[in-house]
Amino acid sequence: MGKVPVWITYTVAFIILTCIIYSPLFLDGRSLIWTVDGISQHLPILTAFQKMLKGIGTQSLFGWSWNLGLGADQMTTFAYYVVGDPFNYLVALFPTTKIEFAYQFLILIRLYATGLAFLTFARIWHFSRLSLLIGSLTYTFTAFALHIGMHHPFFLLPLIFFPLLCWGIERVFRGKSWWPLAIVIAITVASNVYFAYVLALGSVIYTIWRYWQQYRQTKTYARFWQLIYHLLSAVLVGVACAAVLVIPTVLAMLHSTRTGGQFANGLSLYPLSYILRYPIWF
Repeated sequence: MGKVPVWITYTVAFIILTCIIYSPLFLDGRSLIWTVDGISQHLPILTAFQKMLKGIGTQSLFGWSWNLGLGADQMTTFAYYVVGDPFNYLVALFPTTKIEFAYQFLILIRLYATGLAFLTFARIWHFSRLSLLIGSLTYTFTAFALHIGMHHPFFLLPLIFFPLLCWGIERVFRGKSWWPLAIVIAITVASNVYFAYVLALGSVIYTIWRYWQQYRQTKTYARFWQLIYHLLSAVLVGVACAAVLVIPTVLAMLHSTRTGGQFANGLSLYPLSYILRYPIWF
């Protein structure tokens, strides 16, 4: 009998740790829905999205709604919260009477997916099974992931996409196809424009670091232009695939009433007092 796959061991450990961490909330009659943005923004918009997917009512995702501010296009409004998040489409599998359960279930599914994404990336380095398991569980159950998973569930998406982006980049460095990277880029860009540029920055840093490592080993620039060509091909194809959702969203953001305001209160760097207080929030 062969060894049990690491992802199965991770799944069992995830279920056990999830029960230990979250059971006190349910035993106390509480839920995973945050009483601020969760109950006032995320749950209502997921409820509306579920009705659209199920064809309940007259509202269409590609229509105009007078219930959004003074009136707004629903696609560009929903794009930031629900349309680009692939996990939100699972809400169509739940009855409308179980929307609160579906909301909490999707939080746990996203959290579970962070560990699987980490495993996908880490396995290419041939770590031991125990190292893979400990690494995936540590990555999944960080304080940030647990905190942000309940406050803003879709903020877990970068924790899922970044390891997959690094996995796709690593494939290119190892001479494999760049198409998986293009697919991950397309999903990443379509999921949320706000996250896309942050993840792009992290991916560029990872690419530079890996090329520097490779150069130290080979002392040659022989594959530089080939790597650039394959990486740019993946980026262009991925962004082009996501353009149908990204372009309307970006145009809406540029014409938003917030666009003309002062960004970050005019700050170019966070003050030291803000940075020192940040860990307390978690």
